[in-house]
Amino acid sequence: MRHVAEIRRLFAGAVVTMLLACAAVALTPAAPAHAAGSAYYVDCSAASNGTGTSSSPWNSLAGPDAKTFAPGDQLLFKRGTTCTGLLHPLGSGSAAGGSITMSAYGTGALPVIAGGGGTDAIYLHNQEYWEISDLEVTNTGAVKGANARRGVYVVLENYGTGGHYKISNLNVHDVNGNQSKEVDGSAGILFAVLGTTTPSAFSDVDIDGNTVADVARSGINMSSTWLCRPSIGCNNPAWTPWTGVVVQNNTVHDTDGDGIVVQMSQNALIEHNVVYDAAKGNSANAGIWAWDSDGTVIQYNEAYGTQKNSGNTDGQGFDVDYGQDGTVVQYNYSHDNAGGFILFCGCGGGSHLASNAAVRYNVSENDRLRAITMDGSQDSAFYNNTIYIPSGSTANVLEVTGAWNDLTLANNIIYNLGSGGYVYTSGQPASNFAWRNNLFYGNHPASEPADPGKITANPLLASPGAGGTGIGGVTGYQLTASSPAIGAGVVIPDNGGKDYWGSAVPATCAPDIGADQFSTPSDATCLAGENLGFEKGSTSGWSAWNSASVVNSGAHSGTYAARVGPSPASLEQYVPVAPRTTYRVSGWVKSAVAGEVMNVGVKNTGGLETPASAGGTSWTFVSTDFTTGATNSTVRLYCYKSSGTGNGYCDDLAVTPVRNYTVNGNFESGHTVPWRNGDFSLTSTAANGNAAGLANASLSSGSLFQIVTGLTPNTTYRLTGSLASQTAGTTTALEAKLYNGTAVTSASTTSSTYSKQSTTFTTGAGVTSARIYCHLVSGSGDGYCDEVTLTRQ
Repeated sequence: MRHVAEIRRLFAGAVVTMLLACAAVALTPAAPAHAAGSAYYVDCSAASNGTGTSSSPWNSLAGPDAKTFAPGDQLLFKRGTTCTGLLHPLGSGSAAGGSITMSAYGTGALPVIAGGGGTDAIYLHNQEYWEISDLEVTNTGAVKGANARRGVYVVLENYGTGGHYKISNLNVHDVNGNQSKEVDGSAGILFAVLGTTTPSAFSDVDIDGNTVADVARSGINMSSTWLCRPSIGCNNPAWTPWTGVVVQNNTVHDTDGDGIVVQMSQNALIEHNVVYDAAKGNSANAGIWAWDSDGTVIQYNEAYGTQKNSGNTDGQGFDVDYGQDGTVVQYNYSHDNAGGFILFCGCGGGSHLASNAAVRYNVSENDRLRAITMDGSQDSAFYNNTIYIPSGSTANVLEVTGAWNDLTLANNIIYNLGSGGYVYTSGQPASNFAWRNNLFYGNHPASEPADPGKITANPLLASPGAGGTGIGGVTGYQLTASSPAIGAGVVIPDNGGKDYWGSAVPATCAPDIGADQFSTPSDATCLAGENLGFEKGSTSGWSAWNSASVVNSGAHSGTYAARVGPSPASLEQYVPVAPRTTYRVSGWVKSAVAGEVMNVGVKNTGGLETPASAGGTSWTFVSTDFTTGATNSTVRLYCYKSSGTGNGYCDDLAVTPVRNYTVNGNFESGHTVPWRNGDFSLTSTAANGNAAGLANASLSSGSLFQIVTGLTPNTTYRLTGSLASQTAGTTTALEAKLYNGTAVTSASTTSSTYSKQSTTFTTGAGVTSARIYCHLVSGSGDGYCDEVTLTRQ
């Protein structure tokens, strides 16, 4: 099948989740799952101190702070009471024995833990398997900012991996610390890893259903000393990511700094949160974001009222910051944020990098200053979003502030009634941005992009501008039946499978433009219409050149196959693709005469024609990879026999999106990051787009290289690129070397004309990374590399 979408996660609707969250607040929660243990009680209103039993509770924090709790134990505070000081109980739960629970008992208001201006109100150090719920937490000092202050502080220090932490239904407020956001900085809830001798990380962290308000600095934050990797510009201590991090159903407001930040994590989930009136201080802050993390999913959140005061260069509702790969921002509602909707920030210079982000199916209403801020991101996409800028607004739709950028913007509704436009900084031109099939309505400034699939008609939204507050209140941004946005989008692979409201998004048929998928096309019908397996029994959908037909004998699968010949002869058709996206073209071929070559391939890709060939008389699978150009919505797929006397056959053709492990393989960001040894060594002599990589003798070893991570051991990969030499006879090579091994493989050319070259390698046991090079091997002049892809076979 072609264009198979991976549906990342399916969740209950936002309204249902909010109702359940409200019910959880109103009711006393059921006892958490843990093994049988002892229950200990604290009543800070008791006249005398007891032994911690229900009939003789402790009356201060001295009792629980002196106790080492065991797996399955419960530490319970009486509702309607206040305990002052630092709560630092000892001990850990376990997987076998169960968690230690800290919660409330009795009736009435939540019990209060009041830190009183000390460093922390609740503190855990090198402890695991804790569940903390149903408490009110404050930490107010006489002087704001006199020291770092936190409500809840959970720390691992040279510990290794700590497992299972649940922080739920806390009311954390009035924590008036300093403005530090470091590992020991100020926050309402802060998880931190300290130390430099033992790599340490959290696993299974669930921060659920809390309210965090009136905090200096961060609302919910995470940090670690084990943070270094090239994408943030350092190497030691080595990045040790946290796993199983979920931040959900929280309300965070009135913070001096950021609302919710996840850091040093893999595949973290931030969902169903509301953040408002964040960033009230005077440093760079945003509402909801992640940093130094890969695979983060940020969804079903509402961010509004984020401020942008003096000293805050950001102020957006959401941010894809640097040190990230594969962040997804989807199904969120952003409105009335002073700094705009979304920041892409591969910023900071050096090797700092944000890559492969997808921002999709979000609604932005009345976000100010600029809806989209580009300060650096590579191989990223912004698609199927609906942006509403009201009359009187001066907000720019897009503002490029620096760094290096390669962003695809497709299928968006930009409803611009204001006076703002599109602003590009020096060295980051409009050509860095691939615009395709967007709908621009209202104000059309001179800077509006020349989108080859542009629509300028009224999108006929139900009630634009009526979103207000509440993630479920934006039905005014749904399409109506006569909208020109219906069926007018370009197919985007791996599109998440559903729109803002949960309706299915097609994977093969053309989608609607904007955050609403109004129509319900059938992918099966669209795929069958492409007739890639010729099972219609005809050449329907194909254009024949010379002698080409469909036969009903000897097919690779099914009943029918295509026959082309005698040569030259072909069948061709256009198939839908997304711009600046890597695909694999594949099919089965055979020839009636041994040695006569049959080709399956694509052309009109924005780059070089890309064939895959075989010459046997038995069915042979062939494939090769290519990357589309900035303006593509289709490529020309073909089955072709170029020479010989006999017929050729093809069957079961496909054009399928594949992951390209290379970052910035087409160099369209106008920079060589994350390629090393020669930043800004680019050439305009490109095979695809505006730029290509250049290798010459002035570079160390005459090469550009990057370290590719995330590979799978004992797996075969194909390295492909378009290569040329400035001087005929000079050898330019594309090369791969296993990062922690010695195996080297390469493909090269001596031609002054670009040609596709490829090679394969197989990773060894435990090998998860490789170096890939654009290498000037010998001769004079420069070597050129473009359209570099590394794909799993």
